[in-house]
This record gives sequence, structure tokens and C-alpha cells, in this order.
Amino acid sequence: MGLLCVPRGQGRTINTARRTTLVVATSAALALTGVAACGTAENLSAAQKIRKAADRLGEQHALSVEFGLDAAPRLFADEVPDADSLTPAAAKLLSRLRVSVSVRASKPLADAGDKDIEAMALRLAADKGPALAEVRVIDKTVYLRADTDRLTRTFGGGSVPGPGEIPEGMDSLKALFSGDWVKTGTEAIGAAAGTGAPAGNQKLDDGTRRRLGTGLEEVVTRRVTFTGKGTKDGVEHIRAQAPARAFLTDVVGVLDKVSGKLPPRLRGALPTAESLKDAPKRAVGVDFALDKGTLAGISFDATQLATAADGLKKGDKAAVSLRFGTPGKITAPAGAKELPKGKNGAPLGLDPADLADGPAGAAGDEPFDADEFADDPVFRAEFEKALRAEMAKEFGADWKNGPLADEIERQIQKQLTQEFGDTPASGKS
Repeated sequence: MGLLCVPRGQGRTINTARRTTLVVATSAALALTGVAACGTAENLSAAQKIRKAADRLGEQHALSVEFGLDAAPRLFADEVPDADSLTPAAAKLLSRLRVSVSVRASKPLADAGDKDIEAMALRLAADKGPALAEVRVIDKTVYLRADTDRLTRTFGGGSVPGPGEIPEGMDSLKALFSGDWVKTGTEAIGAAAGTGAPAGNQKLDDGTRRRLGTGLEEVVTRRVTFTGKGTKDGVEHIRAQAPARAFLTDVVGVLDKVSGKLPPRLRGALPTAESLKDAPKRAVGVDFALDKGTLAGISFDATQLATAADGLKKGDKAAVSLRFGTPGKITAPAGAKELPKGKNGAPLGLDPADLADGPAGAAGDEPFDADEFADDPVFRAEFEKALRAEMAKEFGADWKNGPLADEIERQIQKQLTQEFGDTPASGKS
């Protein structure tokens, strides 16, 4: 399996240890920007420069960050392809992935809270190609568009619905599937995600931040060496090096100590020390670029984490980079269509009652595929109501007291399991 291969099929884990190592290593590179190490005069000076350069980013009212990959496509593939393997087109796209995030606030970003954020934007693309997906958040309105046709063709999972397959009156969904801009309120996004809580509730409290910062500082002090690499084209370069397994294991240990205070989604994604057992013991490096005293970029060569089992060939690349800059104006796109709000907050305005028998309410040979809504309790509850309503039409409102009650209930539970997995039903009505 490739060094950077990722899972495609649901429930599959491909080379989890090495993917986790890459993620933690990249995160650790970011962590290094917020702490200063002690040691030799050169080490102290270089570390302090990085810390001050990162602090200057927080002094700005606007910031753009681009995460990028520059890797050999085959590193994302399985040695023995199967039905769940990434297609060559998908591997090529991921090998040049670019994720850009921009934010503007009414005060310096280091001091800004949710109420101070004026606009945000996210863009997903491959290399310098057209956007695969874009999201903008302006004045409590979320604007989004996606190249659903290309994403579907690249990653599989069916085909984009045609105009006749979308329920009447849902022109905004037609726009979304056509790659045009649509919009909805930020509260609707929260309801669709099933969070029921504002983003601000996902922040760390002051005590947890201090414990996390102190712990990471101790790890960096103990494990990391900083070395100045000179200046090129006006940009200063500094390299941080540490023994990979020991450093990453220490970072995971710090995160474990505060895991109970972390947001649920982050807590569930934390790696374990066991997952890092394949990380090399040798020293690996992360490179920092400082432009006029401000952090301009972080780069990391993931092939440093490779082992003989990864089968790297001469010239194989697996570069991970973060680029920091100042974004342009973040504006609301013209002509965006409003996504309707579904019954009881169902996501994207979808009404399970219209979809239970197939697209546009037409009788279909197969039940509606609700895999993408498996974690949405609102959608599941509405879907179940729709099923029970259909049973009432077919067998009468009093079917629960009839001779077929047990069999009908079994069929309802069977379809719920088929659509949503083994999650218990939301409740019988």
C-alpha cells in the first residue's frame, strides 16, 4: 500500500498507521509555530523568530492559508487494487490537492471571536485547476457550489441526478447539481450537521489551552533542534528537526492529557501512541519560511516517514505545504439560489416523505440511498415517519392492532437498517 493511500470504501482502513503519522507530523509542524525551544543561542534565536513570525499572523485582520500536496499519484493507491480502491483519476487529483481558507475579521485574528468574523471562504481544487468546491460565509449566510459532476466521475458513488430526478420546486438543488451557487443560513448548516450548537462551543477553554501550550513547549524543548538556513530572495529559512517517533509520541501524550476537554469531533480523531509504532526513529525535518518577519510557509517532506515497506521509488515526492498570505475581498456571489428549509430542519430542504419511494416521489425499484444522512437523527426520524405513513395508507391507520402488525414492523425496521445501518430507530409512532 502507498505511503499516502486513503480509504475509499465505507468502513475500510488503508494503511492507517502511516496516514495517521502523516497527519500528526503535519499538525506538529503547526504546533512548532506557537512555542519556543531552549538550548543553544542559535536554537533559541531561530525558535523565537518562528514564534514571533506566527504571532504576526495573529496581529492581522485578514489571513489566507493554503494546504497543498505535491506527491506521486501512485502513493495514494493500493498495491492490489480492488472495488474500493481509488481510481487513477482520483489518485491524481488527491496528489495535487489544494485547500485554501480565507478569513476577515473586525479585529486582529488573535483576539477575534465568532462575532468578530466578517467573512470566511474555503476553496477546494487540484493544483491550479478550477474549483471542485467553494464555500463562503458572509453575514450569517452560507454560499456554496460544487462541481458535483467531476467529483462523482472522479470518486464514483453514482451519478449526478438529472432535472427529472429532483422533486418539483427544488430549483436550488438543481442549481447545486449544476455547479451554480446556492445559499442558506448558517443555522441551517448547523442543523444539517446535527450539532445543535454554535461553532463557538467548540473552542478550548483558557485552562486547557494553557495546559496544551505548556505540554507542547516541553516536548519541543526536549526534542526539537532549530537551525537557521539563511535567506533566499528576501525570505529567511529555518529548519526544525526531531526524532520522528519520539517527538510524535510525546505530542500524542500531551493531547491525551487534555482529550477530555477537546471538542468531540477532534477527540474522536486523535491518534494513539500505538498507531505511531511504524514511524521511523530517525530525525526528520520541517522547514519554515519567514518573509519580512512574518510566517509565510511551512513545508514537510512526508517521504521522511517512509519505511522499506512503502516501496518508494527514486524521485517519488510526497510534499506537504502550508502557505500564508493576505486574501482578496471575500464577496457574496451574485444570483445564488436559496436552499429551502426542509420539514423539521431536514438538511438541504429535503423532505424524506418525498424521497422514501424514490426520486421525485415516483415508485422506484430500490429505496432511497440515505447513506449520506446516516448520522443525521432529524432525517432518520422524518424518514421513519414517512415509512409509517405509507404503511397506514396501505394497511389502514390501525395496522398496529391488526394481524400483520409484527410483520409490518419487521419490514419497517429492516428498511431503516438498510438505509441507515444498525443505529436504533428514532422511535415508533
